[in-house]
Formats: sequence, C-alpha cells, structure tokens
Amino acid sequence: MFLRTITTPVTDLKGVGPATAKAFAVLDIRTVADLLLHAPRSYEDRSTPVSFAEGLSGRTVNTECTVIAHDWFGFGRKRTLKVWAEDQSGRAALNCFGRNFLEQKLPEGRRVRLYGQFSYRFGEIQASVFDFTPIDDPGDTIPEDFTGLLPVYPATADLSQKAIRSALHQALNRFSSAIEDELPPSCSGGEPQQKAQLLNSLHFPSSMDEALEARRKLAWEELFFLQLGITRRGLAQRNTSRKRRPSAGKLAAAVIDNLPFSLTPDQEGVLEDIRQDLSSSRAMARLIQGDVGSGKTLTAFLAACETIEAGEQAAFMAPTELLARQHAENAAKLLEPAGIRLALFTGSVTGDARRLLLEELKSGHIDLIIGTHALFSEEVEFRQLGLAIIDEQQRFGVLQRLALTGKGDQPDMLVMTATPIPRTLAMTVFGDLAVSRIHTMPPGRKPVITHLAAMGKEEKVYHWLEKEVEAGRQAYCVYPLIQESSKLDLKDAEGMYEALRKRFPGCSIGLIHSRLREEQKIETMHDFSAGAIQILVSTSVVEVGVDVPNATCMVVEHAERFGLSALHQLRGRVGRGRYQSYMFLVYSPDLADEGKQRLKVMKEHSDGFLVAEEDLKIRGPGNISGVEQTGFLKLRFADLVRDTDIMLTARDKAAAILAEDPGLLQPENSLLRRVIQRTAAYEED
Repeated sequence: MFLRTITTPVTDLKGVGPATAKAFAVLDIRTVADLLLHAPRSYEDRSTPVSFAEGLSGRTVNTECTVIAHDWFGFGRKRTLKVWAEDQSGRAALNCFGRNFLEQKLPEGRRVRLYGQFSYRFGEIQASVFDFTPIDDPGDTIPEDFTGLLPVYPATADLSQKAIRSALHQALNRFSSAIEDELPPSCSGGEPQQKAQLLNSLHFPSSMDEALEARRKLAWEELFFLQLGITRRGLAQRNTSRKRRPSAGKLAAAVIDNLPFSLTPDQEGVLEDIRQDLSSSRAMARLIQGDVGSGKTLTAFLAACETIEAGEQAAFMAPTELLARQHAENAAKLLEPAGIRLALFTGSVTGDARRLLLEELKSGHIDLIIGTHALFSEEVEFRQLGLAIIDEQQRFGVLQRLALTGKGDQPDMLVMTATPIPRTLAMTVFGDLAVSRIHTMPPGRKPVITHLAAMGKEEKVYHWLEKEVEAGRQAYCVYPLIQESSKLDLKDAEGMYEALRKRFPGCSIGLIHSRLREEQKIETMHDFSAGAIQILVSTSVVEVGVDVPNATCMVVEHAERFGLSALHQLRGRVGRGRYQSYMFLVYSPDLADEGKQRLKVMKEHSDGFLVAEEDLKIRGPGNISGVEQTGFLKLRFADLVRDTDIMLTARDKAAAILAEDPGLLQPENSLLRRVIQRTAAYEED
C-alpha cells in the first residue's frame, strides 16, 4: 500500500486512548499515515558527552553524574526541591519546579545519565528543564532515549514527545513492510526509492547525515509529485482550444493616445504578453505581479480593450466595494471617451437598478462590468464573457475564480497581485499560470523614505506629519485595532481618532474601518481623495487600492503587529504623486527578534519583490499570499526557502516526463499513474 492510503486510526496503536487521540487531532494527526508524515522539527544528540562546564558555552549538557545533595528553597506551597549533582567537570543544581517527587527518584549517591540546557545564574550552574535515567550499576542498559539521536516533533501541551515517539515506533514496526515505493528508479537516480527505509531514517536515524539525506529524498519526492500535478493541470488548460475573434488593437491604441503619460517599458512588455495570449487558440491564464503603484490596473484595462474590440465582454473583479468603485471611476475617465460602455455591480446595487443592469449585461449592452464577489452570483449572466480580470487575486479562492470564469465559454483569465510572490512560491501556488512582472514605476515617482520610531517618540512623528499637512499634503494614521481591547494593550483607531482631533485642532480628520457602513466608508474616502480630509485615521482597510496622489505621510503605530506584506501595501498608499513621501513605523520597545527583522527589512528595502523574499526567509512559506503550508500545499518534508534547488530539478523532471508521455501511459510511468490515482497528496483547490 502507498503511505497516504493507510487509513488505520491512531487509536489502534497501544497507548493512544481518547485523550491522546484528541491531542493528536489538534495536529491534524488522525490516521497512521498522518502520523508517519509528521516530520521531526529537530533532533537532540544524546550520544555525544557534554559536561556541565561545556554546557556553559550554549551546548546542551549530556553527562553521567552523581547526586551529591538535596536542598530546598521557597516556603509553603512554593517550597521547591533543588538537587545537586556532580560530574567530572564540577557541580550543578537541578531546580525541580513542580517536581518535588524527584526527591525519591534522585536520592543522594545515585548515578544518572542527565540531559538538559544549563546556564550560569545566581552564582551557580543550574537547569530547570532536564531529563535523566538511572545508571546505578555499570552493567545497566541505557534506554535508547539516551544513546543516540532523539527526534523532536511539533507537539502540543497535551501531547508529550514520549507519546509521539512511542506511537511512531509502533507504526513503523507494524506498517513498514507493507509501505510501497512511490517513485520509479528513473525518478530517483536509477535506484528504487525505498519509502519505508526513508521513513525509518527520518524518524529514528543513527546519525544526522542519515536524517538529512532521508529528509532530502522525501522532499524531492514530495516536490516532484507537486510539480507533476501542477504541470499536468497546466497542460490540460493549454490543450483546451477556443475560437478567437481577432483584434486590431485600435481601441487600446485610442486609450493610450489619450493618456497624459507614456506606458513604462514593463507595461508595454506585459501588454505584448497578453496580446500573444489573446491571439492564441488556448484560453489565457496569466498572473501579473506588480509593485504597488506600478500600473497593473491600466494594463488590465488595455487588455479589456482588446477583448471588447473583438466583440466580447470583460469582467473586472475587486475584493472590496471601495476598491471596485475606485476602479470604476478610473475606468470611466480612461475608457468611456473611447466609447466603452461601463457598469459597476456590487451588493449595494439593488431593486430596479440591479434588474436593469443585469438585463443590459445579458443583452451585451455592457462591455466592461466592474464589481465585487457579487459577480459570482447565479443571476449574473453575460452575452459573451471573453475576459475575466481578478484584482488582488490572493483574496479570492480558486473556486471563486472558477465561478467567474464559468460564466463564459472558456474565457481568458488575467489575475493581478500587488503582493509580490517569491519565485519558489509562485512555482507552486501559481505554477499553472504564466507570470508577468511589472518592475518599473511610472516616471516621476520618488521612493518613499521609511523611518523607525520607538513608542514614546510619537510626538516627533506627529510634528513631521503636522509640517506635511501645513504644506498642503495629506496623511494616513493606521492602527491594528478598531476599538480599545481589554486583552491587548494597543492603540485603536476609534480612540486615536479622538486623540488626534485634540492634537491637531486645526485639521480636518476622518475615520474609516471595516465596521462602518459601506456608504460611510465611500463618503469618507471621497472626502479624503478630494482633499476635504487632511488626516485619515484607519485600520489596514486602506491597505489595498486607495489612490490619493496628494497623500505623502503614512504613520503606522504598533507596526510590529503587521506583517511585511501589509506594511509594504500600506507604504504603497503614499508616494503616488510628485511629492516626496514618508512612512513612519512606530514600534513597541520590547520588540521580538522577528519583529526587529521585519522592520529592518522595511527600512532597508523599497522593492516589493525583495521585501517578499525577505518575508519568506523570516516567516517561511506558511501564510504568505494566503497559502497555508499545512493547508493548501500540505508540504510535510520540503521547505520552499531551503529547497529551491530541489524544487527546480523536480519541476524539470516532471516537465520532461510529461513532454514524452502526457497521459503517463507508458509502462515505465505506470507507478506514477497509480500513485496519482490512489493518493490525494494535494487537493486541487
């Protein structure tokens, strides 16, 4: 049987009762297959001796020692046992918090094998967390836990490492002989990839080299099947043909001629990519990545011109009504002079207006419809949908995208993101999409200068903001919370709106957040865009799409509470005009190391693609671009930061196999075909 087809519940293993099973379930471990796929996060080396003295250099102590004395500190219920032990390098103290019962297990004179992290505190070498086993007699057998490499797993408070190891020992002993290999020799260097042996080497290796080699081979297998699936899906899309109506490009040319500026070289290049896709007999599936303010939306509008000129309709979907309305206003300025018929469709369009709009769309009297997720609804019908454009694609699921493209006969699909996606992640999540990038910014844009300020120095930031406002510019002040929280000691937008009104009595200050009525949000943003509001107090609701060229100052308080992607998006709300712009990141003084790294990246890098790569290094691939590593990808052994080289070779191998045998029908590929048919390593959505 293949590993992922083992459906035996973990409760079949000795010692896994209802409580332990419940703890395993928190880690999404319900079957023996899930358990065997639960890879160690690290290993403890319990084979190499490390004395008390050597442990002071940061190494974990692993020594044989003798208990020489007992001591006590504290009073009453907090009275705590202290055990003194001695090895060849000297003495150390074991502080037994909550473990006073060790007085009986560690009597004076007992020899033990001891493992733990020690440090020098209060004039003595000591540890509070340690593990031990008695070795009173020279002939005593030392347990395996103290003789080699010990795997350390992701766990929970209710699930001990010992319980995980015990269950894994049983699972491997019981199922190893039945686990089939999943890669043919041609995919694994000419030799069979012995899956059962690799699992044994991963969970209970005899050396670190053995563990690392097992993980590398399992990562190769995992990434190979991922790339095989992505490549097959891309082939299926490319092999689907549709009739084309030619476009001469006159409509797009008319729009370009009326622009007060020229397209950037990157915009021209991406537009040429799109034109080639549209002239093909296969439906376009293209992702445009572009930094905030790089001109992706204009490029998408020009793509819509090509489709409309060919006699078809285009749909443009945005994640919020605020953003959809802004796109519609920009489209009206750019496209209506060229004769393109536009409409805005959101959940707030109701009654007769909604009915009439839907009739016009179905009859083909609307060329381009711009809307929110309301475009998914069953009542929305097109005469002939030729192009579906999806903005901020990471905010929509695959099934939602399919719901829109399903409203036409194999329409072209253009998806956009201002959240730069690292190359390795793009190869997995969007491997079935052609990718175009817009790097160059429109002429005249100046890089935003980013400053860091610790809490307590906000007055300096406010003084700078005040100078910008006095010069006729506008500013954003962003906070992590809408309202004051009894659990979190953080500033909130509503509270700071009132505080800033007092701090800047001569300024017009507005407030916007997600709980306000849609009409109120639209009115506030309109006033800010028109200059009637000088300082806009907000949550991250302004992160995407807001375009106010006169805004030059972005203040984010509690910046450590925001991810790098959100911070970069917020920075993109300023610097959109000809004026020099600034971002101030106000952070808590007791900043964790990861928070320091993020803010340092923001200060040193303005390129969104570099920011995304650094984010991937800091956080790993787990939640970047809305992709959960344990959800969408279900990667158990591979790491998209560490294993880029494996990813590339796996992709090349998968592409080579499918180029020769797209259906995996040849005898040498029969094993691959069986694995795909019988296992579900990665769900399609």
